[in-house]
Amino acid sequence: MLPSSNAMNAMSTIAIGFILIATNLQPSFSQHHSQGRDLIEIHRRHKREIACINNKTTVTEALTIELTLPALYTAIELDACLSNSLLERNLTQLGLIAFGQDQLLVLMMKLSQIYPNGVPEEVIRKLGFIITVYGPEEITTWNITMPTTLILVLRNSPNMNTTGTVLQNYLGRSGPLTAAVLSEINGPVLCSLSEANLRTIVPEELRKASPLNISTCTQPKKNIIYGIAATAFQNETAVPSVYFPLIEPYLPGAPLSALQSLSTQNINMNYTTFRNLNPDVVEKLTAAELRGLLGINLMALKNNENDLIVQRWVRTHSPFEVNSLGVNLVGGLKPFGLGNINIDMPPSSASMNCYSILLSAIITAMGVTLPSIL
Repeated sequence: MLPSSNAMNAMSTIAIGFILIATNLQPSFSQHHSQGRDLIEIHRRHKREIACINNKTTVTEALTIELTLPALYTAIELDACLSNSLLERNLTQLGLIAFGQDQLLVLMMKLSQIYPNGVPEEVIRKLGFIITVYGPEEITTWNITMPTTLILVLRNSPNMNTTGTVLQNYLGRSGPLTAAVLSEINGPVLCSLSEANLRTIVPEELRKASPLNISTCTQPKKNIIYGIAATAFQNETAVPSVYFPLIEPYLPGAPLSALQSLSTQNINMNYTTFRNLNPDVVEKLTAAELRGLLGINLMALKNNENDLIVQRWVRTHSPFEVNSLGVNLVGGLKPFGLGNINIDMPPSSASMNCYSILLSAIITAMGVTLPSIL
């Protein structure tokens, strides 16, 4: 008795699952990339342009939308049974199918035969999952100029190394960092850009982008991005309740003057935002400015008194100023004065005579001076 269509679908789903599991158990990308090439090249040397193998039928147009295709053909069978012309015509559909890495390598190598001078941008947009097996050496030949193409590629990039290559290749061809691109590369990828690349961000594009995560950026890069953000949102500064949420993600790069200005606007900065500020800038704030910045969240300084940013502020301000915060922080900059001068006892009798003479002179001077004061 033949299995029902539902049973066939379940079996197909299980088969695809096994393929995906097997893919995850494969060696590292670079090893798999190399081994996959070797496997296919060995097969090609023996195939000698023979017809489809292992009693398989040639892949047809109808099969290019079949999600079970990865379970029906091994990598070697796919190489033998899928024609280059069919791949070219149905690339969009095939790029959406979850093939294993060996199978994707077959598709990549077929595309290298079709496009020996590099994959054109209009074709790159159709690659889908196939992008995941392209390495930096192949990607450097791509001419990506459109932000939409870049975003499609980045969403299927297998690792940071490949992502970085794609992005640098795009920027090297004067691709703009639009709002959509900024939103896509948010976080570590954004922070991996050079300072020169970051300076090309147009304030209006940053304004339209989703809030950017600059936490992994170096301090100089944070400073650059803050400057662009400050320009982007400068028309909102008159209304603190509107301006502060917009500028808040970029405050780790804010200069002293910006924090001093915010301290007068009743913003009640939360401690998480405060902790991410530049500590070199924070330690220059007065107690009054610190109180104005944190507002109702001031007690968080005591609750987090061991944090480096709090300790640095305490160590660079007088005990009086530290106490003036009223949150029971302990410490402060030790004052300099006579009370801090330690006079060591002289080691010899000769030195003792010198000290005696000096002491006598001081007493004599005091004896003359004190009566005149009294």
